[in-house]
Amino acid sequence: MALPRAPRQKMINLMYIVLTAMLALNVSSEILNAFKTVNESIGNSNASISEKNNIIYQQFAKQMQIDPERVKPLKDAADKVKAESAAMYAYIDSLKEQIIRESGGRDDSGAILKMDDLDAASRVMENLKKGPELQKKLQQYRESLLANYDAAQRKTAEPTFPVRIEMPAKTNKKTWTQANFDMVPTIAAVTILSKFQNDVKNAEAQVVDDIYRRISAQQFTFDTYTPLVSANSGYVMDGQKYEAKIMLGAYSSTVNPTITIGGQTVPVENGVGTYSTVASGVGEHTYNVAVSMKDQNGQMKTYTTSGSYMVGASSVSVSADKMNVLYIGVDNPISIAAAGVPAESVAASISQGSLSKTGPGKYAARVSTVGDATVNVTATIEGQTKNMGAMKFRVKRIPDPVAEVAQSKGGTLSAAVFRLQTGVAAVLENFEFDARFVVTSFRIGFDGAGFPDYLEKTSGSAYFTPEIKDLMQRCKPGTRIFIDDIHAKGPDGTTRTLPSLAFRLN
Repeated sequence: MALPRAPRQKMINLMYIVLTAMLALNVSSEILNAFKTVNESIGNSNASISEKNNIIYQQFAKQMQIDPERVKPLKDAADKVKAESAAMYAYIDSLKEQIIRESGGRDDSGAILKMDDLDAASRVMENLKKGPELQKKLQQYRESLLANYDAAQRKTAEPTFPVRIEMPAKTNKKTWTQANFDMVPTIAAVTILSKFQNDVKNAEAQVVDDIYRRISAQQFTFDTYTPLVSANSGYVMDGQKYEAKIMLGAYSSTVNPTITIGGQTVPVENGVGTYSTVASGVGEHTYNVAVSMKDQNGQMKTYTTSGSYMVGASSVSVSADKMNVLYIGVDNPISIAAAGVPAESVAASISQGSLSKTGPGKYAARVSTVGDATVNVTATIEGQTKNMGAMKFRVKRIPDPVAEVAQSKGGTLSAAVFRLQTGVAAVLENFEFDARFVVTSFRIGFDGAGFPDYLEKTSGSAYFTPEIKDLMQRCKPGTRIFIDDIHAKGPDGTTRTLPSLAFRLN
């Protein structure tokens, strides 16, 4: 479960390098907002990696329940990495907040007041010596995490390990602190520190993944004998055959044990005995098993257990895998099972639309009319086709989507972010199916800052036309955007009118 370097992460790194270079030319509001966007993207990336790491830690806990003696040393090592990473991440967070306070703090909404302050980062990281302290802590953190590898693994991991403390290739700065924090705006320093936090998260993921892989790399040692019963089905219908395989766990197939069921010996081949009987009488049936064999000292040992099976009347189960309704225009997954009947012997049909098989017991239903649809199930039993029952479902249209621009449904939006958008999206919220709506037309209006008079344009697709894009370049903080008369076509062929959008740019 190693974390690959995704295209999103590569883009963040490239933007970070380009924006740092642009600082030498001009600290404009566009550059500051761009740094803010990159910082937010890094924050989102950090959150995603944290979720992934939490899943790994949960897997450690599950493995502890299975084999605590073998897993505990590995879990302890992972927990140490987790604690060190959390402490390193929190320390970098404290530096970010210290620089922000030094630059003037935040406003009531939590935004940095003076993103362009050029002195705060230098005072904190150079004058207060927090830069050398950070450099030392990162180096110690790197060495501590690399210590989890053996010599051969470390040699391979070191060149590309995420946490790296290096001087930039081209710089006239004398120290690592100066190269990263000397006279950089507050938002740039915060972004640089966020990048280090991203390195910490990636390093944690890489090391913890490696530790977790060692669990499956270790071999289990079986040192007990337990008789096992494996039946073709624990539930059969009246008249069907019940068959079970009995074997001794952790036993070599080169020596056959003696297996008896209710005092009667069953045939054994390669260490596995096969017991079969014709089921009769509805209800639960139990039987006793005795397995005898010689141990390593030549002494005969007998192990006992019991098996059971249920004989029942015919029944059928039909369930929608995602919801209790079927939707027009999408594949509705349905599971169908007939008690005691193999999935390959079951067939199904639907009263309206079509039903196609996608796997054992799995079907995809396509419906076309609002109302009710009935799924009918049959099964082939002992060469004869038998009606197993039916299930009725409600049929509905896919709900209306909502319109979004820059993944926002209205309100306040950054002018810099808005100018980068390409069109209007139709999004289905809280819908279980992979259904897509496509915007076919909309009207957009511009008012406020940059527009002395209200201007309005239309588009016959989901995308902003060249005329609209030209007007977007005039947008700035204070501009108001109105998007209405939005139409979107869904997979069911219907066209929906979506609620309007309104934005105020900042």
